[in-house]
Amino acid sequence: MNLRGLLSMYGLRNSLSGKVTLGYSAVALVILATSLFFVGELRNLEERVLLGQRATDLFDAVLEIRRFERNYFLHRQQTDLDENAHYIGLTQALLSQHRADFLAITPQSRLEGLQSLLAEYQRQIAALGSGIAGGRQVESAEPRVRALGKEIVSIAEAMAGSERQQLQATLASFRTVLLSVIVGMALLIVVVGRALSQRVVRPLKEMESRVAAIPGNRQERLDPPSQDREIVSIIAAFNHMLKELGLRQKSLMRSERLASLGTMLSGVAHELNNPLSNISSSCQILQEEIGDGDVAMQKVYLAQIDQQTERARNIVRSLLDFSREKAFSKVPVLLGPLVAQTVGFVRGEVSAKSVVQLSVPDGLAVPADAQRLQQVFVNLIRNAMDGLAKEGRIRISARQIYADGPPAGTALGSGCDYRGEAVEICVSDTGPGIAPEILPRIFDPFFTTKDVGHGMGLGLFVVYEIVDEHDGCISVESALGHGTTFCIRLPGGGGAEGEQASSREVLK
Repeated sequence: MNLRGLLSMYGLRNSLSGKVTLGYSAVALVILATSLFFVGELRNLEERVLLGQRATDLFDAVLEIRRFERNYFLHRQQTDLDENAHYIGLTQALLSQHRADFLAITPQSRLEGLQSLLAEYQRQIAALGSGIAGGRQVESAEPRVRALGKEIVSIAEAMAGSERQQLQATLASFRTVLLSVIVGMALLIVVVGRALSQRVVRPLKEMESRVAAIPGNRQERLDPPSQDREIVSIIAAFNHMLKELGLRQKSLMRSERLASLGTMLSGVAHELNNPLSNISSSCQILQEEIGDGDVAMQKVYLAQIDQQTERARNIVRSLLDFSREKAFSKVPVLLGPLVAQTVGFVRGEVSAKSVVQLSVPDGLAVPADAQRLQQVFVNLIRNAMDGLAKEGRIRISARQIYADGPPAGTALGSGCDYRGEAVEICVSDTGPGIAPEILPRIFDPFFTTKDVGHGMGLGLFVVYEIVDEHDGCISVESALGHGTTFCIRLPGGGGAEGEQASSREVLK
């Protein structure tokens, strides 16, 4: 079985913890192997030091032989000969007991030559000490003994020097190996670190970048950057969280739309009251003229009933379209009729002395989801009404522009850096304005300055979400005592070239 199969068998291949464990295990194995290697090298070094000690002991013993030899020829005392003989025996014992060690230092021929010289030297010294030799004989034997001793010292010194050189060479080699191992370990740590970075850190950074890109890309799920168990588990949990957040957001937007729908009912009742009154009046007239009335006039009344019924049907249909849950879909939407219809829905909330002014070019259209865009207008108009005085003014305007940068004021949305043709829709009011310290927070969910029970703080958040869903940009400019202006910029648009804006005021 190959390495990949072993990794898969033990679950290390597709696991971040397994890869980290594998990396540390590899480093630990290398450290263990290196430690065993150095233990062996230290053992060899210890043996080499011991050989050096043997050579040093041999050389010291030979020097002692020569010292007592010199004392004997100077003072002619028997004790000097006895000490000389003792060190000769000690030297011979060293050569005999540690022959294998000395053979590692010097060739066998040199070692045997040293032993032969030492044996001859011993015979010469023994003859001097037996009492056989007289004064003249001692003097005649002295040059021979000294020559033998000098030659023995020379060989012992050469052996000690050779061992010192070998010991120095071993130390130099050990130092080189140590530096090489240190460099190798450093390189190994770098390689293992880079491998862990590629296989562990890279997927985490890639996952981090993907998560950071979710708001801009509006993704509903993430694909795991690797098949590691931990990454797959985190991505699965994150996708579950995204799904839950999406459901919660849809629920919040549905709640906000239902709240807007409840607010719009008063305006719808007002809109329906007129056609129903006309239908009722025409029916009463027809009932009175049954049988003897003018047929032509009866047809006129019936036509009015049909017309008013169609008008009521359109109002109800618009209300149903606004309340019905639909998938997001961009289609060209005429802004003029949509804005006018929205104002009609909320007219019941506007003060009788307030004015809503519309300035939207005829034929100006924008690619959008009509239902969601109407939700934006409802929320912005209601937001303007909340702070409007009894004789205030709301102005809704739209125009075709060429966007070359973010709009003025506090701007949010994925389309704030859009360059190209766009439609800009602004809702202005003459209310008290927004405090500078509050302005950056007005699009936050559940942020509100109203009293408890008078709003959940979701209106402007829903506006931002819908505008961002259209790849648009929303900005706000406000000053205390000078009113507030919200501007929505949506990419695309058309159909307004050469047409005049239809400007009209709706008095309440």
